[in-house]
Amino acid sequence: MIFFLDEYLLQKNSSVEHAAAKRLALFKRFNQPAVILTRDFDRLSVRTLEKMKLAQTDVLNMFDYFQHIPSDMPEKTVLNDEMNLPTLDEVSVDANQSQVTDGDRLRRQVGYIPETFGHVFYQNYLDDQGNEVERDLWDARGFRSATQYFGRDGLLTFERYYDLDGKPVIETYYAGNQADQMQLTRVVLKGKTILDDREFDDLDGLFTHFLDELADADPGETIFISDRPGVGVLPLRNMQQAAKKFIYIPINHVVNNGNPQTNPVDGYLKPAFADPAKIDGFIVQTPSQRDAIVKRFPAAKVTAIPAVTVDPKALPQKPTEATTAVDNKKLMYVGRIAEERQLDQMIRALGLVNNKIPGVELDLYGYGDADYQKKLEALTKDLKLDKQVHFKDYVTDLAQRYEQYTMLLNTAATDGGPLAILEAQTHGLPVISYRFHYGPSDEIANKEDGYLVPQNDLAIMAKLIVDLLQHPEKRAAFGQKALENVSQRLDEASVYKQWQQVLGL
Repeated sequence: MIFFLDEYLLQKNSSVEHAAAKRLALFKRFNQPAVILTRDFDRLSVRTLEKMKLAQTDVLNMFDYFQHIPSDMPEKTVLNDEMNLPTLDEVSVDANQSQVTDGDRLRRQVGYIPETFGHVFYQNYLDDQGNEVERDLWDARGFRSATQYFGRDGLLTFERYYDLDGKPVIETYYAGNQADQMQLTRVVLKGKTILDDREFDDLDGLFTHFLDELADADPGETIFISDRPGVGVLPLRNMQQAAKKFIYIPINHVVNNGNPQTNPVDGYLKPAFADPAKIDGFIVQTPSQRDAIVKRFPAAKVTAIPAVTVDPKALPQKPTEATTAVDNKKLMYVGRIAEERQLDQMIRALGLVNNKIPGVELDLYGYGDADYQKKLEALTKDLKLDKQVHFKDYVTDLAQRYEQYTMLLNTAATDGGPLAILEAQTHGLPVISYRFHYGPSDEIANKEDGYLVPQNDLAIMAKLIVDLLQHPEKRAAFGQKALENVSQRLDEASVYKQWQQVLGL
């Protein structure tokens, strides 16, 4: 069996999770069984997977595994009536939470899953001083999944996780560190007796044991592909059972966007590169990153495989009318709202474009740093662009939106290979991007299907945006070339063959 190692799947996912989901879909199209493994505790997984159009059997969560939760357990609504609330107490109900009081004393609080009609999500227990001392956590599938216990200072000290019969299966302990912050210090996996209990220092230890159990139970060859270095590298290194181990690198492998041969290696990747021969393979998105890693670590087996694939027959024959329309002034960005994306430069470039083409608009799709977004919003007001720059947040129907725009912009300082560039090209959009490690130089044919711009050169960026806006026939030609290029480079059959060769399928 092939397992993809991830930290979580959320309502709002990054390119890491999207890449894993796209890879899973690719493998399924070629009848290759694979499962996404997630590490973190998640009570809303049944709802998240439905939004992501993933089957519950496509994903196996570590806590679900040790809690013995059936892989196809559906959502089940639990209401106040099923909570055995004290009959003599008064219960007041609002949209988000019920308050259970005994006279003037607040005794319990029952909270609900957002956007539901009273679907229980947690129950808080308060002492006679009004301090929360205990909290039951309910899963969207209709069972009490865990209980948290708090000290007098309100800080979490202990958690207990249950199976469906209410039997404790995992216990976690917390203690304060030198910064007076509570951190996980002990994890206990409960056995049949106390002598059978297994103890770990942290979730990495439990995750390692989880991987060992899966490998031990697998009748065939087990293959693990770590998607998030911070979650998968150490557990793969520390496993005891035999398995093939691959590390997918979704980021720049060195810190500070520095020299790939001399700058320090990313901290999460450092254990893997300390002895790369012990890893069966590293997978990156671009040939340039592959070459940089091999040059620095000759013992590393590195392959470049695109994260996006297409069926060439299903691609549009040409860019949409909206993309090439003479009066279309809409630009787009897709990605994290974060300082390393240098979106302030994108907005300033838009200001220069607006001087030439009044009314140009920029829509930014993504989520991230709320404080940084506030700075960007303030900048749009300072530049009098607040009516033309729109923060669209995270959307699930992004694929349907690309075709409304004239082009995609990217002003990042660094990345591991932006999925949005490839996705935009599959919809016939030209892309204008700064040059950076890694992605644009591999994915954009300069002056053929887009433009590559020197880092921080706002004037050139603005000039090239104006050029494409003023020449819709060039936009059409660039978009057509983008479709032709991705039909060859991202052909799903060819990409899957690469995976077969790398994994030894």
